[in-house]
This record gives sequence, structure tokens and C-alpha cells, in this order.
Amino acid sequence: MAALAEITTEHIMFGYSYSNKPNKDYQLHCHNFFEIYYFLEGDIDYLVEGTHYKPVPHSLLLLAPNVFHGVRVNNENTYRRVALHFYPELLSLERRALLLSVFPGTAKDDSKEIYYEGMAKEKFYPFLEALIECAELPADLQSAMVPVYLEALLSRIRVCGGSSNPPDSKEGSSETVNQVIAYLNEQFTSQITLDLVAAKFCLSKHHLNKVFRKATGTTLWDYLSYKRVIYAKQLLMGGHSAEEASRMSGFSDYSAFYRAYRKITGNSPIKDRGALPSLFH
Repeated sequence: MAALAEITTEHIMFGYSYSNKPNKDYQLHCHNFFEIYYFLEGDIDYLVEGTHYKPVPHSLLLLAPNVFHGVRVNNENTYRRVALHFYPELLSLERRALLLSVFPGTAKDDSKEIYYEGMAKEKFYPFLEALIECAELPADLQSAMVPVYLEALLSRIRVCGGSSNPPDSKEGSSETVNQVIAYLNEQFTSQITLDLVAAKFCLSKHHLNKVFRKATGTTLWDYLSYKRVIYAKQLLMGGHSAEEASRMSGFSDYSAFYRAYRKITGNSPIKDRGALPSLFH
């Protein structure tokens, strides 16, 4: 992606960028910070926890921590978007809970949408333009203004997002796969095995893997690994030891945890213990 504007600090990573390079596979991942994704142009598909979205210009995706997601760019047409990743520590404490309430969770009783169209008519883009302009400010002024602009952006979502009518531009996975995903999100810290999940949903292991990969873009085991590692990272940053984080996040042994952690985060779990929230690790 070529950056047209960007802001990178310990607590926020903001990018207005474009690309003309397609990718045939979804770039799937999850992380322990919040993300606001705003689509401007191109031909893409977006996959979130087994649900496929077809974004149209000026559509919005709200992604909470530990949500498995990814984008696929279908051709060489210009793909342009704004992506904002941030930790809640950037928000004022007195408004934090209210502003973060715009993000839906993975609980089955959470009725909030993650995808909205027609955000141009909601006069939402000017709030992003303020952050784009902020990228050109001197570092000290930028540092002071970014939290203000972020809170204004979230406030606008809080006011207009809840009243937007979500479109029928998403394709859900089968009810069985939805149930499997919900089960994994509730139980990923338990000692789950492929055999156990297959038996619970009365499927063969081969068929379970086949339908799960078709719906989510990855295997059931890789999905679990990502969920567990991102949760373990949160535990480590909260002060738990690597051994405690391994056990509490559902890994059966420390060596498997260590390998998965290095593969997914790029560094050892020991490095993240007690670390302050930062988009640099």
C-alpha cells in the first residue's frame, strides 16, 4: 500500500493509502486493539468471523479486539481506504466506555452491526479528513490533537452509526459454521480439540475442516491459535508470566504456545510481559 497520509504513535496507527496490487487470498489476522476501516474505492471482499462483506464506496467496518478478519483485493483497479488502529488508552477515561460502545463484540446477544454503508450522507468523511490533515502537523501539535480528533470521530459514529440501516451486502456462512464460530469464541481458552468440536456438532473432522475453511478462510486450528495468542498477549501486558498466559489462553504445553506466539506476533512472549499497550509490538 502506498501511503497518502499516516500517523504512527504508541497508541494509534492511522493510514490513508491506496494500492493497485491484487491478492487472491484473504490477508487474515486478528489483534488486541480496535480498528476503524473506511472503504473509498476498489473491488474488494472483506471477511469477518466467517461473514463475507462486499464493501461499497463510503462504507465502514468496526472491528473490536480479537476479531478474526481480512481483506481480499480482487483486481488491479485502484483500491483506496482509510484504516485506523488504536488502543483505548488514547481516549479520555471519562468518555472511554461510551465511545468504545460503538464496537460490537462477538457475543451472540450483541445486536450492534459491524458494517455500515452510506456514511458519506452522514457527513462522516470530514472527521477522517481532519486526521489526514493532522498527519501534516508538527509532532508536538499532532500528539495533542490526535486524541481530540479520534474522540470526535468515535462520537460521530456513536451518533450516526446506530441509526444507519445495515445493507444486505453480506453473505453469512452456514448456521452450523456460525454455531461452531460462536462456540470457539466462547470456549477458546478451554482444551478444545478438533475431535471434540467435530463430535459436538456431529460432523466428521474432514467435513468440519472443509466447511470451516470455506467460511473463514483458515483452518479451525489456525483460528484457535490466533485467538489464543492475542488473548495471551493481553494477559502478558497485564503482568502475567509467560507460563500463566500459556495456560490461561488454552495451550496444552508451553512449547506449542511459544512457537505459535513467535509465529503470529514476531517476538517472544517474554518480551511482551508487562509492556505498555503499543502498536510497535
